[in-house]
Amino acid sequence: MEISRSTAMRIVTELSEIISQKVNLMDEKGMIIASTDPERIGTLHVGSQEVLEKKISALVIHNDDEYPGSKAGLNLPIEMDGRYIGVVGITGRYESIEKYGRIIKKMTEILLLDDYLKEQKHLVKSVRSRYIQEWIADLDETNISSFASRGIALGIDITIPRRVMTFTPVPELEATLESQQLLNQAERTFQNILKEIPGCLMVLNGKQLLCLVPDRTDRELLRLANELSGAVKQLCGLHMAVGMDSQPVFNESLAEGCLRAEKALRSSILTVEHPPIFYKDINLEIFIRDIPIKLKQEYIEKVFQNCTQAERGAYMRILKVLYACNGSIQQTAQQLFLHKNTLQYKLNKLYTLTGINPRTAEGTALYYYYLAIAFNETLD
Repeated sequence: MEISRSTAMRIVTELSEIISQKVNLMDEKGMIIASTDPERIGTLHVGSQEVLEKKISALVIHNDDEYPGSKAGLNLPIEMDGRYIGVVGITGRYESIEKYGRIIKKMTEILLLDDYLKEQKHLVKSVRSRYIQEWIADLDETNISSFASRGIALGIDITIPRRVMTFTPVPELEATLESQQLLNQAERTFQNILKEIPGCLMVLNGKQLLCLVPDRTDRELLRLANELSGAVKQLCGLHMAVGMDSQPVFNESLAEGCLRAEKALRSSILTVEHPPIFYKDINLEIFIRDIPIKLKQEYIEKVFQNCTQAERGAYMRILKVLYACNGSIQQTAQQLFLHKNTLQYKLNKLYTLTGINPRTAEGTALYYYYLAIAFNETLD
């Protein structure tokens, strides 16, 4: 096991604060990789070299001239799995620091072991995540047997029928460190809930949290989706849109199930309240992402003719709420915090600009506007 410099510095800082003494930590070659004395970092500690080479259980240095690069103090080996991997040293008169020696040695070993276990856990998580992402990326049918064997070694059985759910924050998070921390927190929240369900798998894929849940009814899946999104809302402050496939998947069918859940997710994003939506309940989203961007842009320009870019965005926000409220002016005005007369004025102006009345019950107006809004949502 190799001691990282960042881990060593964290340990030295913590130990120094506890015993109020200068502490050094040397690697397997005797180099000082962390110290409460910054000038000593990167220098050779010959005393610790002797500890490592001769397998000494403790080395007391009585004066600064006894070993090059070393100062008076107590130096103890750091042991892991029966071998020396470094040395921890306390600077000072032996009589003053003797009482700290064994405690500091044991604490250093415990902190390093804890760090090692965390690293191994993270490594296993990364390997499992890469495996799941490889599985999602359309598994080659000719390699199913070998791929399944790899999964068993990781504790993943791809032959178990699973339901696919995918979650993403709305509104979309910006690409910042704070946003990534929120997503990581949401991932941990999901894991704490899903660990109680044997066979559950999940992976953070970009800004989406993908969950693969052992087969269950639509009602049970919906209940779980609400539990997960509710917990993230409460603990992380994130509102999650949710898309769910409508049938179980396994082996090579996972890629298709993820695609269906993704389309359902897009439908959830388009709605005002962003409820969990099943693939079987969507319409436009089945084909909307297959339409070329240029055609979508042309269609939007045609529907919102004579509108500026700013007006177009404002009208789309109003129309999304209007359609979510089934055309109710009163409810729409309340949700938009507008007076209903102001809302009616805006809708009349839109009618004047485009020639399409957004308040008519005919399917033509709803179709024109709704399709334009749906196209606009997929342009980012």
